[in-house]
Amino acid sequence: MAVPVPHNEAERVGALRAMAVLDTPPETDFDDIVRIASELCGAPISLVTLVDTERQWFKAKVGDVAGTETPREVAFCAHAIMGRDLMVVPDATADARFADNPFVRGDDGIRFYAGAPLLTSGGAALGTLCVVDHAPHRLNLDQMRGLRALAHQVTELLELRRLVVTDELDGIPEPRSVDLAYLTEARIRELRGIADARNIAITLAIKDEASVHADPAKLSRALDYVVFTALKTAPAGGRVAVRVLGAPSPTIEIAHAGGSIPPEWQADLAGHRAADEPVPRAVADILRAHGATVASTSAIVGSPDVRFELRFPSH
Repeated sequence: MAVPVPHNEAERVGALRAMAVLDTPPETDFDDIVRIASELCGAPISLVTLVDTERQWFKAKVGDVAGTETPREVAFCAHAIMGRDLMVVPDATADARFADNPFVRGDDGIRFYAGAPLLTSGGAALGTLCVVDHAPHRLNLDQMRGLRALAHQVTELLELRRLVVTDELDGIPEPRSVDLAYLTEARIRELRGIADARNIAITLAIKDEASVHADPAKLSRALDYVVFTALKTAPAGGRVAVRVLGAPSPTIEIAHAGGSIPPEWQADLAGHRAADEPVPRAVADILRAHGATVASTSAIVGSPDVRFELRFPSH
């Protein structure tokens, strides 16, 4: 079978190799995303795939999937990385690109596929977040928006783990005064597609001006992860409430339902124990480098909410 090749293939493969992620063990954050994608799209199979020169390799998977890789020549994802947006195949038996694919032929073959490319800030498509079904399938608008937003989260995770595994977290290059409310609002905007698809109400309240001395790119990634952790912990139909305060010090307060055990990044930042996996370790390191501390706050009696604050030094 002919394999489509992106025009920036050398750059794309170079970006993928620079992530230092191929052939690494499973990690909780990626596993959580495929689980959410499968539930959100009503599909039994979901994968995070990374398309190398000759193969696609699975960083995470849920459902009945044998092995950890397939040849690139039979990979649906090799086609999905050619575009900039979601590729949806409602029925692969009716699609000339895939009708003769060995994974399609047979009674229990692939019928439905939807894959969102994992795009770096430089425009390289590393692979996909995809969902698969053995029956023809369609996605509604909320499901498509949610899958796109989850794919963006995968890319953010890859960038975070790259920072820690390649020792790029030393120091904060060119820190400057940054509006904490602006950074937080931008992160929530990116995550709203996931919240809507899971019927979770996510709210933001800004009490007063809050500025921090920060590397905005790194701090944005860490805050994105913190809010997403709350969002994935909250049950479908629940809520996540975020509040930004300026006094007595710049603070982000987050409340959500469920999850009495602090996540790895929070335990690491609080000094209880170092995170075992690269992504939460990177988040804790970034927040620590910005002088952030984390503290649980008192919840309303009888409330199922978990509440905590991220406090930053004033400047």
